[in-house]
Amino acid sequence: MSFIRILMLSIMSALSLFSYSALAGSIFVYKDAKGSLTFTDAPMREKGYKLISTQQRGSRGRSKWNNKAKNNDPSTQYDSYISYAARSYRLDPSLIKAVIHAESYFNTYARSSAGALGLMQLMPATAGMYHIDNPYNPRQNILAGTKHLSYLLKKYGDNLDFALAAYNAGETSVKRYNGIPPYKETINYVAKVKRLHKQYSLGI
Repeated sequence: MSFIRILMLSIMSALSLFSYSALAGSIFVYKDAKGSLTFTDAPMREKGYKLISTQQRGSRGRSKWNNKAKNNDPSTQYDSYISYAARSYRLDPSLIKAVIHAESYFNTYARSSAGALGLMQLMPATAGMYHIDNPYNPRQNILAGTKHLSYLLKKYGDNLDFALAAYNAGETSVKRYNGIPPYKETINYVAKVKRLHKQYSLGI
């Protein structure tokens, strides 16, 4: 075997090892159709999974996230309204965003079978309580939903589980069961919002 060929093979082997090492130091985050996240140290090829971000660790253990899907992420389009509402009612914007995600997945014109409307799925009575004339208006909806969530948190002494349960099932149900009512939908809702809250807090 010639010296040049040996040299070329050596270079190719080194590049392969370098590529593998780079991938091995990365974490990939994928989202499925239901919104659940999967963390893996290798790229996924299965259908139904969308790459959300990658994390590469440097020599000092620092992490840098590359949000490739940021421009196509519907969760960013109402950030200005969410920030304003969060400041107005002293709530974590990540919590507001989590509730919007769980309620409507950022669909301004969402309407539930029960008649809840808009981004934060306001019932007509709730919209009226906060003097909202157009629940489909993103700014009005987010402000009213945030104000209502702030009210619930104060009512339940900052107990997030109780506040979210009341947001989903109503205050009467929380009072009746002295906590999260034993409704599958409400139990799943509280868990989902808390999970999404953590994800948005981490910026993923």
